[in-house]
Amino acid sequence: MIMRFFPVLIFLLMIENSSSQQYWLSVPSPTTKDFYRCHLLDTIYGWAAGDLGIIVNTSNGGQNWNIQNTGIDYMIDDIFFINKRLGWAIANDFLFSGTTILRTFNGGINWTNSRFPDTTKVFNTVYFLDSATGFLTGYTGQILKTTNGGSNWIECHVDTAYCSILYLFPKWDMTFMNATTGFACGGQIDIQGIVWRTTDAGLNWFTYCIAPEPLLEIKSINQNKVVATGGDPDYGVSFVKSYDAGLTWSYQETGLFGMGRSLAFRTPSELWIPGFFLQKFALNLDSGNAGSSWLEISPPVMVNLNAAQFVTPTYGWAFGGGGTILKYNTAVIGVSAAESEIPEGFVLKQNYPNPFNPLSVIQFSIPELDGDKYVNLSFYDALGRLISEPVNGRLGAGEHSIQFNGSNEPSGVYFYVLTMKTAENAVYKLSKKMVLLK
Repeated sequence: MIMRFFPVLIFLLMIENSSSQQYWLSVPSPTTKDFYRCHLLDTIYGWAAGDLGIIVNTSNGGQNWNIQNTGIDYMIDDIFFINKRLGWAIANDFLFSGTTILRTFNGGINWTNSRFPDTTKVFNTVYFLDSATGFLTGYTGQILKTTNGGSNWIECHVDTAYCSILYLFPKWDMTFMNATTGFACGGQIDIQGIVWRTTDAGLNWFTYCIAPEPLLEIKSINQNKVVATGGDPDYGVSFVKSYDAGLTWSYQETGLFGMGRSLAFRTPSELWIPGFFLQKFALNLDSGNAGSSWLEISPPVMVNLNAAQFVTPTYGWAFGGGGTILKYNTAVIGVSAAESEIPEGFVLKQNYPNPFNPLSVIQFSIPELDGDKYVNLSFYDALGRLISEPVNGRLGAGEHSIQFNGSNEPSGVYFYVLTMKTAENAVYKLSKKMVLLK
């Protein structure tokens, strides 16, 4: 099991002083009902859904979240949009049996709902490739496909060659990396975590048993990389990944209590996993690679966290119990949404060598800009304590180099942050980590 070497305050490196900052901010919510899933289409339009038929929507980048009328009063398991008008949601009322499929043609201003005719099949996941082609899957394990927008559904074939007795275990999420290659994930607590893979547009699915506990969300990062998270309170938050489009998988425990319900990459290396039971975020700064540390980050309110998504590095949202809506606080990275474009020529390179003992060289570049540029280069330890500040003042454009000496510091992970303030008071920051190994 991976040990938690570094505490929450590791992120103090991202600010200009050592005072504590909050990385997620609570925003007003129109409901106290629990949220379970979200779908952010872009930086303008987004939806979150959950208990007792609740769906909320923003059409102004999160300035306001408004309740939409779904016409039902039981739990919504999933929600999916392909554009700002056309979307679907899945709900289940187990008292009366059967799955309800909700659909909107106007962004959720109006939702229509219909019962799936076969009440022996219970679905909790909906995914559409386009307005015609979509999929349903869920508790009872079948995968269904439509090619006419949901008017008709056909059952896909799930192969039994691998995990032969488990192929119809519950499936909790689905993603596609292109029109033909897709993945579903699921499993059963205390038995198995499973990934299903298709390479023929969903007609046939192959089963891969890869974890001891269920997997709850899966994402395709590119044409080769696929990741998923899950777990249970005994094993804790888990993470699996494939670098060959799902042919082989690696599994790791994060060492953090709870279950991973969602995957949210702020940057290619910075991964946030909302923790159910944990009531905190699990955070990894190294793309979830094997051997990297997972950190616990507390939200401003202690509730179960069920869903999160970043659309850009400066636009992210999380949702949880009691109607909780959290917005990522861009102040901690020193960049507002309007300032997310890093100017050309502002570069911070990885230190060399890395790991190092005790000397390492850091190179950086300052762009040609009108007016004075105030530049700061600071080094922090894993507690966010300032170690040194070799650059702090006016600095000319061009390439620069400094040497870090760790002779008086213990082995561990350190961070260095390059900050530039322009004559127009725009502030830009870049940061990287380095490893001192004695």
